[in-house]
Amino acid sequence: MSIDLDLRAREILQWIVEDYLSTGEPVGSRTLSHRLNSAISAATIRNVMSHLTDADLIYSPHTSAGRQPTQAGLRFYVDSLMQRGELSQTERLHIENKCQLRGTNLREIYDSASTALSGLSSCVGVVLAPKIHKPISQIQFMKLEPQKVLVIMVTKDGMVENRIIDLAMDVSSDMLVQASNYLNDRIGGRTVHEAREIIARDIGQGETQLQKLTAALIEQGVILQPTSVDDDYIFVRGQSQLLTDETTASSLGEIRDLLAALEEHKNMLDIMDAVRDGKGVQIFIGSENRSLGGQAGWSTVIRPYRDETGRIIGATGVIGPTRLNYKRIVPIVDYTAQVMENLLSTLSLEKS
Repeated sequence: MSIDLDLRAREILQWIVEDYLSTGEPVGSRTLSHRLNSAISAATIRNVMSHLTDADLIYSPHTSAGRQPTQAGLRFYVDSLMQRGELSQTERLHIENKCQLRGTNLREIYDSASTALSGLSSCVGVVLAPKIHKPISQIQFMKLEPQKVLVIMVTKDGMVENRIIDLAMDVSSDMLVQASNYLNDRIGGRTVHEAREIIARDIGQGETQLQKLTAALIEQGVILQPTSVDDDYIFVRGQSQLLTDETTASSLGEIRDLLAALEEHKNMLDIMDAVRDGKGVQIFIGSENRSLGGQAGWSTVIRPYRDETGRIIGATGVIGPTRLNYKRIVPIVDYTAQVMENLLSTLSLEKS
């Protein structure tokens, strides 16, 4: 944010934001004068607050009340003023223990990670692991009936997806082996999205001599058919946390709208698109949360996690009211994503 503030204005804005985030109450000039413990008079502070108000960084919610940050003020704070906190060793161990491998059951890992995020942040914890972002290790076909085939897709992190498809032709086991050999040669180590693009390009340019069966398998749901969002691994835990804060509990309509948005898996997957081009922990405040309908009262703190090649394969995050303790939640989200990266890397090595 390209707003030029001198040191005094930055100090006062930081105090206003952090006091508001802590108490939920607007901050007055006299209160600031006492807390700054300096020779700055209440009149001088009022002048600075007037400047911050003109810059749309703070506002007064009521006549003659103190000031609290606007969305722009919160954005300036997290981008330019916030000093990131540090996790204690106990908190680190808590995250590690919650996310530890339990018989290589990734669903359990994702679930535990989202629960840990919610518990430590007192907000909604989110872990996203969409299949479309997972590199494929192998595809196999098993004949069930003359025109019915079981498709077994194994991702590089060990997750297995089974899908039964019906064909308009009889198939032999030899034909299925040939189809699987072609696909495994073309898509090994690539995500579903990448594989679809490669095979569609090959077909379009006539660069392959696909048999009718192979083309049919591809078109009927193996690669070229987009994965249903209902099949993705999306874990949202701690929705009840939204009702524990007095400020948010008074806005039940907004909470209902948020809960409805969280139920829509497409909204959660849209978050992945939002973080794709960024680095590290990213913060979306109020209307910046387009995947949640741009609701003004909520913030998302999220960090993608990657495989050993640097490819984004998921994300961990926290969703809660804009009055979040950002400097505490950012390291929680960051460390959880790091733990997930390490766990999935270990699991990938064990599966290779």
